[in-house]
Amino acid sequence: MKRLLIVLAVVGCSADTNKAADTGTTAESAPPAGQQVVTLTSADLDGFEKGIAKEIQLVKEGQERTRRAVTPVERGNAIQSTFEENTITNAVPASGLTLERYRLVRQTLSRLLTTLDFQGRIDGPQSVDTTLADAEMRARLASDPYEVLDSSSGQLVRDRLNRIVPLWVEYVNLTVVGG
Repeated sequence: MKRLLIVLAVVGCSADTNKAADTGTTAESAPPAGQQVVTLTSADLDGFEKGIAKEIQLVKEGQERTRRAVTPVERGNAIQSTFEENTITNAVPASGLTLERYRLVRQTLSRLLTTLDFQGRIDGPQSVDTTLADAEMRARLASDPYEVLDSSSGQLVRDRLNRIVPLWVEYVNLTVVGG
């Protein structure tokens, strides 16, 4: 049951993947219905790595403040500081990207990495019980997670997985799995 809740939480968190600004998108190929093809650059991936590293730091700091909190207000403020909306906003300066661009890159990569993890193609902390998966999740599991990227962006991400995956896994372990 706990694993199902994690899956639902991750799926719910990634549902807004392509509602971000359309900066850097093209119509090169046929991504899943309702999604645009995204073009990513080396600078975008650098920004993601720097931004997610900053988010990890912010979550760890917030968790430590939560442990040390004396009052309910201190505890509540510390917990809220670890919420995704707050860590994203506070990580943008470290990323070197605009808020809109960081959101787009982060959401695109988070969905891609989550799908790779669900498919067992990367060593991540999440999995899906396919007997409980709905048709949409089964389609996602059967899809090519890179289809939302143009071909050069897909190759760029593949070439950087060894750097991106450990950061993403650490973030997911801290926030989704309950690290």
